Amino acid sequence: MTLIVYDIVLNGEIKETIKPRKNRLKEIYTFMLEQTKLMKAKYGDNVKIKGRIVY
Repeated sequence: MTLIVYDIVLNGEIKETIKPRKNRLKEIYTFMLEQTKLMKAKYGDNVKIKGRIVY
């Protein structure tokens, strides 16, 4: 099974990895919009979110 995970990167260092519970793209999109707001509040505006696929 393939999973999409998202790394929270701050100043080039991975701070945490987010794993959405659902695999449907619409649900992942909604989940990541919420998570983006939370991560910016937690780490500031300099945070980057990078997605990757885990096989």
